[in-house]
Amino acid sequence: MQSAYLASTALAQSSASIETLLFDLDGTLYPIENGYEDHVRENIFEFMHQRLGVPQDQCKAIWRPLFAKTNQSLKGLRVGGYSFDTDEYWDFIRSGREDYLKPDPKVRECLLALPQKKWVFTNCNEKHAKLALETLQLQDCFEGVFGADFMGPHAKPDAEAFQKVIAHTGASPAATAMFEDSLRNLRQAKSLGMTTVLIQSKTMLEETGYILESAKGLQDAAVDVTIAAPHLSELQVSLQQLLHPSLK
Repeated sequence: MQSAYLASTALAQSSASIETLLFDLDGTLYPIENGYEDHVRENIFEFMHQRLGVPQDQCKAIWRPLFAKTNQSLKGLRVGGYSFDTDEYWDFIRSGREDYLKPDPKVRECLLALPQKKWVFTNCNEKHAKLALETLQLQDCFEGVFGADFMGPHAKPDAEAFQKVIAHTGASPAATAMFEDSLRNLRQAKSLGMTTVLIQSKTMLEETGYILESAKGLQDAAVDVTIAAPHLSELQVSLQQLLHPSLK
């Protein structure tokens, strides 16, 4: 948790109260190391093979650059020229969540302790994001979900996706904090003026190849606070104080 304390001064000096919290889903509200992300990716490759006719040994090689370009597999496959039913795609790739997602009372306690309005902001579609929240027993912790259906042709980290969410919540970026395990998404949030909270996980390693451990690293990556743990159950009282208007 050392990096959270290194970043605390910047948040504490902020003149704007944090009124709205945006939470990513995968790798933020549950630990990405639990295997569900790997399961979903294998489902994507199987979908490509079964539904799109891609040779099984070529699926990953075709998927990787498309995902790197768009940061969302659905959007990437569309860019790659593939046509398919969107609802069928989501039902196929997000199946099996019950085998991986488990309720964590500490995460629920953490969320309920934060008095701000909270939303989920994810590249997953709303139907399956809500099903995941139900499995995690977190559905009543949030005002709602901004997902792939809401964003339409866009996805995080597109500026258009963030701007649409900001317009809907009615909160200014300066009064909004974003919780994410993706540096790509947090950099966009920071560029718009949001407070940024990084959940350290293998996602960051995939994106950058390193773990942030210094105050300079945090500044360079446009991250205000780092939670050096797999998920929110490690959120410390210090961070709650930084985000709680009455404690600033």
